Amino acid sequence: MIPTPLQPDPATRELLAEIIAAGVPPMHTLTPEEARVGILASRANDIDPPPIARIEDRAIPGPAGDLPIRCYYPKQAIGQQALGGNGLPTLLYFHGGGFVIGDLDSHDILCRQFCELADVLVVSVDYRLAPEHHYPAAVEDALCSVDWIQEHHKEIGADPARLAVAGDSAGGTLAAVAAQHARDVGLALKAQLLLYPVVDLNGDYPSYQEHEHTYPLFKPVLAWFWSHYLGPNDNAASREQSWVSPIRAQHFADLAPAFVLTAGMDPLRDEGAAYAARLSEAGVESVYQCVMGTVHGFLRLGRVIPSARDTLVGAAHFLRQRL
Repeated sequence: MIPTPLQPDPATRELLAEIIAAGVPPMHTLTPEEARVGILASRANDIDPPPIARIEDRAIPGPAGDLPIRCYYPKQAIGQQALGGNGLPTLLYFHGGGFVIGDLDSHDILCRQFCELADVLVVSVDYRLAPEHHYPAAVEDALCSVDWIQEHHKEIGADPARLAVAGDSAGGTLAAVAAQHARDVGLALKAQLLLYPVVDLNGDYPSYQEHEHTYPLFKPVLAWFWSHYLGPNDNAASREQSWVSPIRAQHFADLAPAFVLTAGMDPLRDEGAAYAARLSEAGVESVYQCVMGTVHGFLRLGRVIPSARDTLVGAAHFLRQRL
């Protein structure tokens, strides 16, 4: 059977059956603190960590104090250090989690995989979360990290001329906004990887209706995320801002080449496709891929969803070609 947007592939079907049997509560019934514990517990579905050279945790000056980052160094870093070579090609990564959950640990495996598969330095950013910090805190932290890496690249061994941004889900929002910011300040990013991104909080797409009851982004879960994120400023006008909905930007020309990924059984599927189309219409190189038969967040489920590995290999290939 060939999976369609409404039919799970065998691995996804088995996963969803296990979740139902286990009685996992929908996220909107939890507090943010409980949901954060849950996303860390889901790391049991991670693959075994791939080999990389080393990891360094550090902090950079952020808009509201220290901003934690984690640097993942590829094997090529060892040779470059020995030879005194130039900086490493670098991927600035923003984790997903609806701006409410997720951190450096929850997305550690994805960063390790990109480091190994693309042979790049990955810098993961631990931006501020809601509801403790409402919008625009996360965006401010993301843009700060872009500016910092340009000015302080030597401190971490990055090559500012070979820089890309990436993010999954809410992190995809931040990556898209960061790419727009980079263009506007004259920084020529080499690529942007938008992995099942949130790009249009004011949209109304068929995939919303098709998958309003599909794990993990049930319709009330999406509302739970956005209510926490936007807080008292959750209104139609706020959702039109390009920092919230990157697809609402005034122009898309001259943005970095994009790899846009969606999942067939994801309510965010159609807005991701629309964003890729908007980039292409503006003359931006845009590769769009929809992985049918699986759900939002599948890249973090590599132990149980085989397509996760193959998809990451393709995304890493796109990145290596441009860095």
